[in-house]
Amino acid sequence: MKRREPPSEEAFNKLLAWLNPDLNKAAERYQRLQFRLIKIFAAKGCVDPESLADETLNAVCQKIDWLLANYSGNPDLYFYGVAKKIFLEQIPKNFSIPAPPDNSEIELRCGCLEQCLKTAANEDERSWVLRYHEGEGRQRIENRKKLAEELGITINALRIRIFHIQTRLRPCIEDCLEKIAE
Repeated sequence: MKRREPPSEEAFNKLLAWLNPDLNKAAERYQRLQFRLIKIFAAKGCVDPESLADETLNAVCQKIDWLLANYSGNPDLYFYGVAKKIFLEQIPKNFSIPAPPDNSEIELRCGCLEQCLKTAANEDERSWVLRYHEGEGRQRIENRKKLAEELGITINALRIRIFHIQTRLRPCIEDCLEKIAE
């Protein structure tokens, strides 16, 4: 990845003015954007999310004159688009996505999961884990909200509870898979 030069003071001031005419609000928005970019890169598993966020900000700043003349819309979206491109620059050229596991491997993993759910989790925990992962997209979100309401806890508390159950299940599943592999 090529390192971009830090912006000139003039370009940086133009960027802030593009974000908001009020300098204080522009600075706050800039900091929020930087924090969001760091979170995005960290969530994608990047080793140095702060540097990548800075690279994104510098790249946008280099284009500020063009942006002022040609771009209309939410500036945040432009930053996110540039961040995506910078992330893609991080992926090695010889990187390949592994092939999905075949059905027999999936069946083995599911069998180990079922066995461990029976032995390492009580009936309520089994139900919570299965319901937590049930559905796709919006349906999954709604299922989780409903489960949290039924348990009388927040969504975050539910995530933590499920995380702890899964942490207990993981060694059991790994042991099961190792025994099968022998």
